[in-house]
Order: sequence, then C-alpha cells, then structure tokens
Amino acid sequence: MEIIGLFMKRCMGAGIFQGFNLPNDGPILSHLCYADDVLFIGSWTDKNAATLKRLLRWLNLVTGLKVNNLKSKLYGFGVNDGEKLRMASIMNCEVGQMPFTYLGIPIGVNMKRAKFWDSVVKKFTAKLSKWKARFLSFAGRVTLAKSVLGSLPSYFLSLFAAPKCVINKLERIHRDFVWGFTDSSKKLIDGSAGKAL
Repeated sequence: MEIIGLFMKRCMGAGIFQGFNLPNDGPILSHLCYADDVLFIGSWTDKNAATLKRLLRWLNLVTGLKVNNLKSKLYGFGVNDGEKLRMASIMNCEVGQMPFTYLGIPIGVNMKRAKFWDSVVKKFTAKLSKWKARFLSFAGRVTLAKSVLGSLPSYFLSLFAAPKCVINKLERIHRDFVWGFTDSSKKLIDGSAGKAL
C-alpha cells in the first residue's frame, strides 16, 4: 500500500493522473487504501485510465503482486452505460452496479432514507433477539443491550445522521429487550425463571 501511495503521489505530481477535488478547499483524493483493498478515485478520462493501468503493471513488476481483474469493478458517476463498458474493456474489468458496499458502508445511496438502514436494524435485532432475553437476568439484559447499543450502530452513526424513525426503532428494540417484552404480549420476562410475570 505504501508503494501504491508513492506511485500515485508521483503520478499526481507529474500531472499524468487527475484526482477528485473535495469541496471547500479540501484535499485532492486519488485513492483510498484499507488492508489489501484499494479504491482509486479520479476524473473520467482515457488518460487517467491509461495511467492507472500502467501503475498497476508497475506494481506487479516491483512487488510481484497481481491485481485480480475478476474482483475489480469500475464505477462511473454521471456516465452512460456505453461509456462505462468502453472504459471497463480498457481497464480489463467489469462494470460495477450502484449502490455498492465498501468497508461495510453503502456507497451511492441516500442515507437520509430509512430503508437503507434496514441492515443496521436487522443486525441490532439479531443481537438483541427475544429468545436471549428469556435466559438472562435483568442485569444481564442491561449489560448486553449497552454493549450492542454502544458498538453496533456507532460505525454508521459516526458517518451518517440517521432518520428519526430509525433512531426510534433502535430505541424500541433496545427498550423491549431490556424489559423482556415479547412480541405477543407486553408482559415482563423473568430471566432467572424464563417465565412471564
């Protein structure tokens, strides 16, 4: 990844690759690296495509690492499908479909819409499932609920502002689990006995 960063810095300095200017005098993005994943970001030009193809070839020659073209995808914003196919053939990869997920984050969706939070709600519900409430004491339910609430949605919530209906749904799942409410009735479950009170 350091070699990719060095190559991209030199390409940008030489003016043979044009990255993406962030608004409000932000930095110019050309790539994002995480572990063995790289996301290249740049203007939609044949020059950028040729430079990127050469850079990946240099990477192979210098490190012995080879890009898996079957796992590589090309995404274009504001570009027609024919142009995407043409550029994908140059890059020897497939055209990716929007939206896609990168590092667990959906890219290309409006996170102000509640339907895109379904995956977070499902994970939250699975961790705080009703059957677990039957076998835990009240203190155990509180501890598990705090742990799940503190860790599971925080990754998404640190990046996106959730709609109010999603926050209410997460709070309701949390509250019902702690108090041991079941779906069929609003009776408390005694965790030690596993019976409704």
